[in-house]
Amino acid sequence: MGSGCVVAPGLILTAYHVVQPVDGLEGAPIVVRVMDSGAEGSRVDAELAWHRWDAALLVCRPQDLKREFAPVRWGELTCARPAPAPPVCTAVGLPLAALRRIYGSGTADRHYRGEHEVTGRINVVDNASRTYSLQIESAPRDIRGADSPWQGMSGAGVFCDEALIGLVTDALDGWGNGRLDVLPVRRLLDDRQFCEFIHRAAGTWPRLEPADLDALFDTSPVPAAASSYLLSPRSEVVSFTGLATEMTELVDWCRTGKSVDVAVVHGPGGVGKTRLGVELARRVSGRRPEAERLADDLEAPWAAGFLHLDLPAQQPSPYAMLRHLIRPVLVVVDYAESRLDQVEQLLAALATHQPPGKPVRILLLARSLPAWWERLRARYGTMTNGPVIELSPHALYRQQDPHDAREQAALAFTQRIAGLRRAGIPDDWDPDDIAALVRASEDTPVNEDAGMLAVHMDALAGVLAHTPDGLEDGLSPTQVLIAHETKHWDRAFTAHGLDDDIPPELRPVLVAVQRMARAKDEDQAENAIRTAWDFYYRRFRKPLDADTAMKLLRALRDLYPATGGGYWGGLGPDTLTAALIDGIEEASDEQFLEHILTSPYLAEDQVRHCLSIVARAIPTRPDLRTSVAYVIVYRPERLMPLAEDIAEQLPEDDREAWWDAVTAMQDDLAADQRNFTTEDPADTAEPPAPVEPAGSDDADTQQDTEDHDAGPDDEGAVEPDKNTALTSGPPRDASPGPRRAAWAPDTRLRTGRHPAPPRARVSYVSPLRRTVTETVRGFIEDHVLLSLFIGVSLAVTPVTLILIWTVSS
Repeated sequence: MGSGCVVAPGLILTAYHVVQPVDGLEGAPIVVRVMDSGAEGSRVDAELAWHRWDAALLVCRPQDLKREFAPVRWGELTCARPAPAPPVCTAVGLPLAALRRIYGSGTADRHYRGEHEVTGRINVVDNASRTYSLQIESAPRDIRGADSPWQGMSGAGVFCDEALIGLVTDALDGWGNGRLDVLPVRRLLDDRQFCEFIHRAAGTWPRLEPADLDALFDTSPVPAAASSYLLSPRSEVVSFTGLATEMTELVDWCRTGKSVDVAVVHGPGGVGKTRLGVELARRVSGRRPEAERLADDLEAPWAAGFLHLDLPAQQPSPYAMLRHLIRPVLVVVDYAESRLDQVEQLLAALATHQPPGKPVRILLLARSLPAWWERLRARYGTMTNGPVIELSPHALYRQQDPHDAREQAALAFTQRIAGLRRAGIPDDWDPDDIAALVRASEDTPVNEDAGMLAVHMDALAGVLAHTPDGLEDGLSPTQVLIAHETKHWDRAFTAHGLDDDIPPELRPVLVAVQRMARAKDEDQAENAIRTAWDFYYRRFRKPLDADTAMKLLRALRDLYPATGGGYWGGLGPDTLTAALIDGIEEASDEQFLEHILTSPYLAEDQVRHCLSIVARAIPTRPDLRTSVAYVIVYRPERLMPLAEDIAEQLPEDDREAWWDAVTAMQDDLAADQRNFTTEDPADTAEPPAPVEPAGSDDADTQQDTEDHDAGPDDEGAVEPDKNTALTSGPPRDASPGPRRAAWAPDTRLRTGRHPAPPRARVSYVSPLRRTVTETVRGFIEDHVLLSLFIGVSLAVTPVTLILIWTVSS
């Protein structure tokens, strides 16, 4: 008997001496049981597929395990001075020391082995050795008649955080049962046949990550039958092609002799910056067994990863660990233009890094290089001499045309989708539902100006629609992909018992706010959910109960798990997020952004992130520019400073357009004020009252303490004013036609109704410029009961006066 762990769907890693054939029992089957918190799973027959050293891979049918298992992350220990202490490692197995007795009733007692979790630390001096020594925190006593209390622990996987770093093979003598011998998995990844087994089961080639730097680096996306996963450059579904010149320049840069250096890759969204960073990380960290013995550090495998977006403040700085690694390290910073404070903290921690410390390379990925890069170079001149590479959509097509790139991507998506299904990943997508899931619109063909992401989106949409030659019926790739993502949402909400409680139209709102209002912790996540909930129920308020809030927290976290610092992740790529936001904004008569950006529940850093996401969305959804400008102008005290900061991060053309929209909205406001003050007081009504809080057309739907909490205690959040509206300034003109409460890509499928055609976006027109007739008509339509009361009062008043005059006379 021994232990093991599932490393990919249908693949189990264990110790070879546990499953090796025994004389006389060569044909005996290998039986595996899945243990889950003490409960025994069903017995599963497995076969020995590979073995080397004291490690073995067993193969079985994924569905026989009765559970879904995501591929593990493969890691190693790389830091000689981890902060604040060496990381805690864990292993779960069935050691003899965990033997338990069940007292019989009229029969003999029987014994069984229960699961036991071992915790300990790997001695840092073992980081570069051929084996690890796991120092156990609580060692068991000897057991009479047994060679070791650890019998049965062999084959257990040793994890550091969430990365598998080794395999328990034996108990070390001479340490009083206090140490276990561990085979590092980095040696397994030196075997190509082993890696091929993992690749076939997981869909990706295994890559070694620095497990003890997990506090600094992002993790890979969790496999899912969702467009967001398939399109993520971190998923590496489509092979890297087309940027060979840039890749060669970056690899050569890594091999220069400098201790610390910074390079930049910049270009518009969707041209392949992140995919280039992912491929560079894979190439420099690739296992090369012969290079481990070379004296030249630059040729040996590197540690590499994408830096977390947020890191908690602590002393000493976690970035200081990068100065004490056993390998060179590549740090990739995505969206660097929006993370300048973090970049400066990183460079400050490495300012004194010198040999014999290992080389450090920092790759910044940005959409533009405005003044921030020059300021950074002026301050850290000797550390910022790396290449500055600009990417354009045409760079992708130096070696192949768009149609060849599309065909290659389509094949890759087809293979990955098939692999996900073989692995048992839930997938109920049916291309026959497309016509009912999306609204028809004009398709945009792939052309020479399309970036890498546009080509991949078009290819994936064709695969999902089963139309390899292109989409039909006027469908756009974005619509098909969001429809596919909608099925992913439905599965998640159903799995958490929310299928009946969360309307289909509310789900895209929750997903959009989850992505926009990034949450650092559970409190911020709950406030984001409350913001989305209140927007959806803005007309007829419905309190969010604690049970539903907790289910939503779990559902959204499982839907898009955090890959870096933070409570949860979010929908990607940016193009899908932009389409989702734009659809909700249009369907809500341009109330969505107003509600979210003025929410009393969101902290300042969440509002900043919301604005940043909208700024990224504007290049593909330019109509959002007017919408966000309106909210900024009419809530300047909260939003204008944030808008100024974000504008500095934008490319020059986008920055000018951003301020042009804000300036135009300010001019409209000034004109309204001038018109109001210059009119004859006798003919001028009172100035328009502020817009009611998003959630109602009447004052009686304002927030009050009976139905809602006062809001978060976070000092960055704005407390709602109980006596005034959340937004100020006159309302924008509503477009003709019925107003939809929220945008749902599956409206026709679920209700049988066809949505109204999309309305044309128009610039804001002040109600003060309306004619008296239009204003009165709008007032009567919006306040039917009040208008009726006034009408009756006006009719009754003359009769009352006549009666009084008659009586008095």
